[in-house]
Amino acid sequence: MRAIIKPVKTLLLTAVAFGLAASGFAESADEAAVRAAHASFVAAAKAGDAAALGKLLADGLQYSHSSGATPETKAQAIAAIAKSKGNFEVHDQTIHVYGKAATIRASVTAHNATGDVPLKMLLVWVKNGKDWQMVERHTTRIAPSASKK
Repeated sequence: MRAIIKPVKTLLLTAVAFGLAASGFAESADEAAVRAAHASFVAAAKAGDAAALGKLLADGLQYSHSSGATPETKAQAIAAIAKSKGNFEVHDQTIHVYGKAATIRASVTAHNATGDVPLKMLLVWVKNGKDWQMVERHTTRIAPSASKK
């Protein structure tokens, strides 16, 4: 009987350990909601959908560009995004939620008339009621050689 119990005990402990390890990688409901809000932002930006952008961007938004220009307000950002219909791709996105605040860090490739521009992006989102809204966006240009590493 002991010969059977030891292997079964080892098997159960191994299964519990793997289950605990896997649960550490599971996306929380808030992380999924932030991911969905960001996906909605990307879709609205590419479509130039000012109404959708108005719901996704918080009133106190500071929208900073890699050029170092003064950050845009919500109204300025919506007008600029709706006009340009963003041409960009988001890569390597990571999301961290801290209560009612969340950050997204990502690599971005902006496509414009002069070619592709590699960027690093930081977004800050806050939970207002049941919805997540972007309150801060900042991008930094990265050297083309650094983006290929």
